[in-house]
Amino acid sequence: MAFTIVGDAAVVSGNCSDSRKAAVFTGGNTDDYYQINTWATDRVTANDTRGTIIAWIMPGDKTGTYSIINAGDNDAVEFLEFNVEAGKLACRCTDATTAQFISATNSVVIQPHVWTHVAVVQNADLIGPKFYVNGVRVASTNSTTTDLNEWFNNCDGIDKGCIGAANKSGNAAITNEFVGGISDLKYYNSALTDEQIADDYRGTVLTTGLTDYWKMADLSNETTAANTMTEVSDVYLTPTYNEFISRVRKFGAVVADTAGFNENMGRMSVMFINAA
Repeated sequence: MAFTIVGDAAVVSGNCSDSRKAAVFTGGNTDDYYQINTWATDRVTANDTRGTIIAWIMPGDKTGTYSIINAGDNDAVEFLEFNVEAGKLACRCTDATTAQFISATNSVVIQPHVWTHVAVVQNADLIGPKFYVNGVRVASTNSTTTDLNEWFNNCDGIDKGCIGAANKSGNAAITNEFVGGISDLKYYNSALTDEQIADDYRGTVLTTGLTDYWKMADLSNETTAANTMTEVSDVYLTPTYNEFISRVRKFGAVVADTAGFNENMGRMSVMFINAA
């Protein structure tokens, strides 16, 4: 049950046993994201031709376009991004205003208020990006195929990185702000195999080729032991982001006279009595 409203009372319930450390994006506001410029410029300098992005995500809905991670150019329309778009996973690359590839899963694969393991792999094998959900490859289609092998190697103007938002209009504007939580975000400078993606889903972290790993326990990058995330606007880190919190956040702020909490077998509910 998500929530029930009876008169002035609202009861919200959800699972609490699925808690994860996460970066939380409030949604509804502008320019809410974590800035990771070092990641973006490092990948350009390294001239990556292949790569893998992995994350756990819990979006607040499946209707919007939300960026998981984006590398863009403050001065030109040039970017590489991994998104959730109306419940589908998508990966896009544009170099010097020309779309190189646009790829997306064929069906809706992401549900709101549920932690889901997602991955995209670019192997530069003329196939285009491959997508994975909970460790399993899912069918996808390339709708733009200018260069299906494109990655960071030709996007020399990229100079800004974002977690939970996109910078892709060429004027430093921020769009596609994420709604919900992102956890355990990783970038590999290699194309992981089906088996390695499945292993990551089961909790085995491959260290070979892992250039960036944000556990979301703090602002640090686990692979460099440095704080590479910068908070921008209304974002925060929490050790316990779960279905219950996600549903409460989506329900919105409630002015209340009283609030009662009940926890039973890993579930929690809260009832608000409106002051009005």
